[in-house]
Amino acid sequence: MSLAKNILAMLLVTGSLWGCSLSQERATGKTMSLAGSQWQVQEIDGDPVSQDGEVTIAFSEEGRVSGTSSCNRYQGGWYASGNQLELSRMAATRMACPAPLMQQESRFLKLLGDVRRYQFEADGRLVLETVDGARITAVRRASKQE
Repeated sequence: MSLAKNILAMLLVTGSLWGCSLSQERATGKTMSLAGSQWQVQEIDGDPVSQDGEVTIAFSEEGRVSGTSSCNRYQGGWYASGNQLELSRMAATRMACPAPLMQQESRFLKLLGDVRRYQFEADGRLVLETVDGARITAVRRASKQE
């Protein structure tokens, strides 16, 4: 009887998560997926991204993540399961730029390395979140090569 209750509970949770995903897809008219998506970062832990430096994130179908981090480019691997997100083997170029952009870049890359969860907001924004609750918020970009 206990096994049957556990299976029923798992089915209910899975159904609830699937239902939430469907309502997001209906609201936006799009399937929400990281694979093959490109994003323009708007906020880094509540602070707006400087207009002087572009911050982007692209998730390839092949499990690679890449983008610009204000001054430099970065890349690595990504893996998602449910709303859990793991970024690995991250590397970035090391060009210098004005101090405010370097500070923004450093903060972004630190938070990006600490990301453990993601979610799509009802308006389609992507929110990446660290274990400590720090957030990176981004909007979808038109498809183009990073």
